Amino acid sequence: MEQSSWIKWKKWNPVRFFGRQEAPMIRKLRRKFVLTAMGALLIILVLLLGFINAGNFIQVERRAEAMLTILLDHDGTFRQERPAEQAVNDGNVDRQTGNAPGTEERRDPIGAPGNFEWNHQVEAPFETRYFSVVIAADGTAAETNVEHIAAVTSAQADCYAAEAVSGERTRGHLGPYLYGTKTLENGSALVVFVDRSSGLAAAADLMRSTLLIGAAALVLMFLLVWLLSGMAVRPVVESLEKQKQFISDAGHELKTPLSIISANVDVLEMDGEKNDWTISIRHQVRRMTDLVNNMLTLSRMEEDLVRQTFTEVNLSQLVRESAEPYIATARAGNRSYHVDIREGIWMNGDRRSLMELCGLLLDNAMKYSDKGGSVHLSLTAERRRILLEVANTCDAIPEGNLDRLFERFYRADASRSRAGGGFGIGLSAAKAICECHHGSIRAVRDGDHIIRFQASLPEGKEPGSRKAGNQ
Repeated sequence: MEQSSWIKWKKWNPVRFFGRQEAPMIRKLRRKFVLTAMGALLIILVLLLGFINAGNFIQVERRAEAMLTILLDHDGTFRQERPAEQAVNDGNVDRQTGNAPGTEERRDPIGAPGNFEWNHQVEAPFETRYFSVVIAADGTAAETNVEHIAAVTSAQADCYAAEAVSGERTRGHLGPYLYGTKTLENGSALVVFVDRSSGLAAAADLMRSTLLIGAAALVLMFLLVWLLSGMAVRPVVESLEKQKQFISDAGHELKTPLSIISANVDVLEMDGEKNDWTISIRHQVRRMTDLVNNMLTLSRMEEDLVRQTFTEVNLSQLVRESAEPYIATARAGNRSYHVDIREGIWMNGDRRSLMELCGLLLDNAMKYSDKGGSVHLSLTAERRRILLEVANTCDAIPEGNLDRLFERFYRADASRSRAGGGFGIGLSAAKAICECHHGSIRAVRDGDHIIRFQASLPEGKEPGSRKAGNQ
């Protein structure tokens, strides 16, 4: 029993458990779901904890203001009688029963342990730390009272008072002290300071506690949301899986009739002569074949199958081999075709996919460049990044954000919807290949009639040099 449990534990894969072996699109969907949920929770926590701590700080300030007002009204001291004794002397409470006169029973007599509000009010003067200074008309300290505070000496109290009366404000803050001034009958000034240190310390402790609780809640919520995000996106995942399966099945099924149609056209041309009908059929077959291949490429990229066949690839040689077949295409369209490839560029990737990337970019450039225009292919490397760029001239560059060109089935109205154009899926496949190789691709305007497609990929090392470096 113990051995079988140990075998199950060894087979348990935490990477697979947390969904890191999912397809890139599913990972992105789960990541967006988690980020959205955590962002909403963070906003709620910030607002909630902010209101709690701000309200607590305001309460500390109000309490200090109330104590300061009482001290100023009584010339720097609290009443000498205890509140309970004062109530008895005023005749509001019977001395023997503790109840109001004429009543037999009182639910909450004065001083009862259950009357928290009353206890807080009557004990506040005895808990308050304060000191006061009387400033004479000549500006000197005439009387200093520091009996109710231990952190301030008489000399320090006089300095605080001098600084307080030097300004124009009658109330303000000096460090942890809230001060207020009052003019006495003899013309001297009374300055009273209330210490807020205990209240501010309690507010700081509350802030630290709420921040720790908030951080713990965020961590716990992140784990729960991440684990439950799989259930939340499961319907979308199933729909995507069905869509990819349909694309894969349809693509393979379409290849057979397309091959038969192409073969039949060859037989017709062998028996007779080429005409506009056979040329049109061959052209449409070629378009459909390109569409099917691009759809299968997208499906394969999303399933992340290319990652399993990564090897060291001589990208310089690969790009040159991919560029050679387009020389004839450029000549047929009377286009200027330039190739600038730097030697010795290597990277870790799938050779077939990288050749498809070059073919897709060059095919796009040849298809949408104007007659008599130019196409330029360049391959460079700098700072451990490879830049594969294909630029072409065109009649008009699409307006707005050029990143939309990489969306599936997107074609701009002006330059990408001409007769014989593509289906708007080739650049989507190119983007999928770049992302699968931990790279990116973008489209850049260069004037009014030149567009550049720039693919950025991570640079690798030549296998021989890597071995030599390890030695």
